[in-house]
Amino acid sequence: MNQDCVDWLYGLSAPMVVINIENGASYTSPFFYPDRDFVDMKESWAIDSRETLLNCVFGMVDDGHASALSKYYLMYSRLSEFDWYDHYQEQDDYQKVLLDFVKQSFSVCGTAGIRSWDYARMGYILRNGITNKYITEQEALWILSRIGLRCQYYYRNWHHYFTGWFVGYQYWISLNSKEDLETLRCELTRASRAHTMANLHEDKDAPHNRLSWYIDIEELEKPESLMEYDWS
Repeated sequence: MNQDCVDWLYGLSAPMVVINIENGASYTSPFFYPDRDFVDMKESWAIDSRETLLNCVFGMVDDGHASALSKYYLMYSRLSEFDWYDHYQEQDDYQKVLLDFVKQSFSVCGTAGIRSWDYARMGYILRNGITNKYITEQEALWILSRIGLRCQYYYRNWHHYFTGWFVGYQYWISLNSKEDLETLRCELTRASRAHTMANLHEDKDAPHNRLSWYIDIEELEKPESLMEYDWS
């Protein structure tokens, strides 16, 4: 795989890099933190082995936080305003808050929704997995290449992808407010990472500032070591 393609794949975790840049995070190294020999992911992710890492990644890529909202983004794109209103009125108060959030963010996310929130975080985990020697770089690049194809299918460009991540971040920080609907509404409407978005676009070292979104992702053969996992 050529270096531009490798950089592009590691660049999918760029939002995670920019919020950790002062801690030594890298956009293009196989290791998210090149200066570290080990990254503790047990407390935050319950990851402390190869098995727990791969189970997390394969589960979260297609069934992570984004799955809670994906059907609503798709529904909003297909229903008339009248039918959407009827569906809205049938929901409980919590679901209504989520539907309002989907409606408000649809113009920037589209039917892709917040999938990039999960994709970027899995890139972060895979690169830390290389550091911790839970997986090899070859294994990580194959998984990232499959994630990359999903990214290009759902998102139109880097900006679209990053916007999905930031909307996903907003959804994530609201999860602790499910019981307090007023707080939940506030959490879902404030742009708490706007400065991070600006930093990401201004960082000339980031792969997205030199590489096209629709790069040709070289097809890699699935490593024999991952054949036991029914995922692609």
